[in-house]
Amino acid sequence: MKVLVIGRSTRNIVCSAKRAGYSVFALDGFGDIDMVRCAAKSHVFGEVSDSELYGLAAAFGEVDAVILGAGFEKLEFGNILNNTRKTIDKVGNKLKISKKFNLMGIPHPETAPMHKVSGLSFPLMVKPISGAGGILNTIVKNEDELNLFLERKDAGDFMAQEFVTGIPCSASLIGNGDEAVVLALNEQMIGMHCLTRMQFAYCGNITPFNSGYGNKMREYAEKIAGEIGLIGSNGVDFILTEAGPVVIEVNARFQGSMDTVELATGINIFHAHVQSFEGVLPEPLAPSCFAARSIVFADRKTVIDSRISGILEKYMNQGRAADVPQPGSVVEPDGPVTSLIETGKTRADVFKKIKTSSYHVKGLTQD
Repeated sequence: MKVLVIGRSTRNIVCSAKRAGYSVFALDGFGDIDMVRCAAKSHVFGEVSDSELYGLAAAFGEVDAVILGAGFEKLEFGNILNNTRKTIDKVGNKLKISKKFNLMGIPHPETAPMHKVSGLSFPLMVKPISGAGGILNTIVKNEDELNLFLERKDAGDFMAQEFVTGIPCSASLIGNGDEAVVLALNEQMIGMHCLTRMQFAYCGNITPFNSGYGNKMREYAEKIAGEIGLIGSNGVDFILTEAGPVVIEVNARFQGSMDTVELATGINIFHAHVQSFEGVLPEPLAPSCFAARSIVFADRKTVIDSRISGILEKYMNQGRAADVPQPGSVVEPDGPVTSLIETGKTRADVFKKIKTSSYHVKGLTQD
């Protein structure tokens, strides 16, 4: 089966497809070493129009299926293996999905558009109405800070939620449009100082996430997936508070936890994604280990010279790095440098390993 993946960063999808035996082509915004190795053919693009993307896609010849990454869901092909555009729009608008959670009786932070925040309690988490990754999220602590934010020209593109404290976590699931199964629960690493300067940037995760609320998280995630009609690989983000899990948002796409879920459970997520479009759901497997992925961000403009690339490629060949940039790549401030991967018998084990390797790589970019 020939598959074309189009996205800003396609490595995890492309390499999962390769491991499952698919012939995979990629249109990618980074051109990382491991993505190029996994793809039968690939093309790296920058700022291009939709018509140019269609032309680049056609150059690969006929394919059996197309996977569209985040931000490219509006492209139209006859054989797309994604959620429907209607579903993506529904879950991608955080104001609309908030109302849906309330109707379903799902615990969720009080949410309002920026011009109607008077009923919410400070502090507020202010975030874009659409989009993921947490990079633009910010905390508003009082009325003065709120008024200052409202002076921004783009304030109407944002919304506010009452700030919820707890452990960021997620459920990775496969749906078939009618029902879903959760493959794993994951702890999320958000704004870790050894990885990024950005307070709320997603910078990795650890699988599995064990707590006393696992069954409740699975229940909420599977209920949401069935109600919305999610199909394929999807994720539900939570904050685990002292009172229990609170749902934050839905990611109707492949998630950043893909690497660690596959390593911990042995399930090939890409193959499960493809089968779900035939109505087939995988059997969940108990984790055999803990797996961690960290994303190291650059603090300043960084040129990936042959020394840095060689060290990262060595990590990659050991199974301890992914998203390895080509020599000569330029990483802008707060841009992702690479991903680091570790496995172990306990959470403490993988967390220690991932911090050590992350500090090492961070140091390489600051020499």
